[in-house]
Amino acid sequence: MAIKLVFSSTVGVRVKGSINDAAGKPQPFDFGLTCKRLTQEEVAEVMRQQDRPAIDFLEEVVQGWSDVKAEDGQPVTYSVEGLRVLCAMPGMALIVTRAYLAEVGAKEKN
Repeated sequence: MAIKLVFSSTVGVRVKGSINDAAGKPQPFDFGLTCKRLTQEEVAEVMRQQDRPAIDFLEEVVQGWSDVKAEDGQPVTYSVEGLRVLCAMPGMALIVTRAYLAEVGAKEKN
């Protein structure tokens, strides 16, 4: 199959992981993000900025989300404030950043 030299300006990213509950039992999570697609040069620049907090980077690229719910089970509308609340959980900003970097570019097919 041929490749088209026209690329979408956005990329869908699935974020999967788990969070331990009060009993220490892992509770899986899986949600989606719609993000700005960076170029290779822009990704390389992000990688050079080692002292920059991950949440600052995520605020620039995340444009929306799906499958994010409030405690009562109702969907939460995307906002930068909501992203900050999500990423206040230790480790979440790193998981989201890694998911983005894994999905933004091309992948080898076996």
